[in-house]
Amino acid sequence: MKTYLDCIPCFIRQTVEALRFVTDDPYLQEKIVKKVLVETSQLDLRQSPPHMARRIHEHIRNLTGVKDPYKKIKERFNQAALEMYPELKKMVQSSPDPIEKAVKVSIAGNIIDFGVKADINEKMVEETLECCLQQELPTDTLQKFKESISNADRILFLGDNAGETVFDRILIEEMPMERIVYAVKGGPIINDATLEDAEAAGLTGIVRVIDNGCDAPGTILNLCSSEFLGEFAKADLVIAKGQANYETLSEVKDKEIFFLLKVKCPVIAADIGCNTGEMVVKRIRK
Repeated sequence: MKTYLDCIPCFIRQTVEALRFVTDDPYLQEKIVKKVLVETSQLDLRQSPPHMARRIHEHIRNLTGVKDPYKKIKERFNQAALEMYPELKKMVQSSPDPIEKAVKVSIAGNIIDFGVKADINEKMVEETLECCLQQELPTDTLQKFKESISNADRILFLGDNAGETVFDRILIEEMPMERIVYAVKGGPIINDATLEDAEAAGLTGIVRVIDNGCDAPGTILNLCSSEFLGEFAKADLVIAKGQANYETLSEVKDKEIFFLLKVKCPVIAADIGCNTGEMVVKRIRK
């Protein structure tokens, strides 16, 4: 997906919100915002939004010296999700359609996105879960999702945010785990999950977990490691969580991909053809 003009004010908002996590120094805040404004003026709109987000957060890390500004946020939501895990697990296992229920849980976890909103709290996560569990998913797409899981020998699951990883675990535990590789980011970026977060979620104990070698939101393939690209090439099925994975992979033509996300942005909603706030299970195939 390309960068739209409406993405530009969002870049500036994200810069200001991220800065407030790491420094109270108004002069440093001003310096970084000005640097981002200059870089935004030179932005190639043909690239996906995560290209610019990566540069924004690189400037913030380099100029403040804080290598993981969202570390405490990630730890907080890892813990909050783990506390919810037993009840959610029990609910999925008792459902007449565990995969459908687990997909809804996984998508609900996508609300934990500090790139979109900086004041997310545990109550919002609980409310989103309740809302998602009451909504319906498209029956035909869900059936194709189940069939693709059953038929795939190699499944690559692309994670998104810390805490959300626990919700992904609930879905993964309803799938053939021996066929799954779970991928996280290669370095800190917003509240996206890294290997440390996957371990905290308990994923490293049930599936093979790798990082993609890149510290950008989503999956920018030409910046990823050779190990990750090898797994991507070998995968019969890719399950991609979140908006940034949609932004970076929606134009891939030679792979079957299911995007699972909670749409929180009107630009992405328009690109997909849905309403903001919807749960999305969208399939592209080779």
